[in-house]
Amino acid sequence: MDRIPFRAMGALARTAVPALAALVLLAGCGSDGVPAKTWATHVCRALKPWTSTVSKLTRQTQQEMQQVTTPDAAKVTLLNLLDSEAKATDKARDRLLAAGVPDVDDGKRIAAEFTAALTSARDSYRTARDAVRKLSTTNSKAFYDGVSSAIDKLNTQYDAGALDTSKVHSEPLQRAFDEVPECQ
Repeated sequence: MDRIPFRAMGALARTAVPALAALVLLAGCGSDGVPAKTWATHVCRALKPWTSTVSKLTRQTQQEMQQVTTPDAAKVTLLNLLDSEAKATDKARDRLLAAGVPDVDDGKRIAAEFTAALTSARDSYRTARDAVRKLSTTNSKAFYDGVSSAIDKLNTQYDAGALDTSKVHSEPLQRAFDEVPECQ
C-alpha cells in the first residue's frame, strides 16, 4: 500500500498516512443500496479532505519541529499533531459512514472493511498520542526514545489495519471511482 511519509523528529520518528489513491480505489460504509457512482462520490468527498488535512498537519509539524529546542516543546507539538490527526480521521470515518453501503455484490463487507481501516488509523493516532502524553521530558534521550517507540507502534498498527484493496473486487465500484470527478 502506498504511503505518504512523515518525519516528526528527524531520524527519530516517522509515521505514515495511507495514500488517497489506495483508499479511493474502493471505500465506504453505512446504509443500504447507494448506487456505485453516488457512493464513490461521497467516499471521495470524505477522503480527499482527510488526506489533505493530514498532509497539511504533517508539513506544519515538520516546520514547527525544526524550531523546537526542548522535550517539553516537542511533546506539546507532537500531542497536538497526533490529536489533530485522530480528529481528522474520525471526521473522515463519520463521513464514510454517512456515504451508506454501495449497491454492489458484497457492498456491506466492502463498506465494513473501509470503515475498519479508518477506525484503525484513528485508533493508531490515539494510541500514539496517549503514549507520548505519558512520557517524561526530564531525560531528553529517554523522551525521544519513547517518541520513537510510540511512532514505531503507530506504524505497526497502521500496517496491521491497512486495507488491502487487492482483496476487494467490484467492477462497478472500480468503474465509478474512475469516472466520478470527485475522485480524480
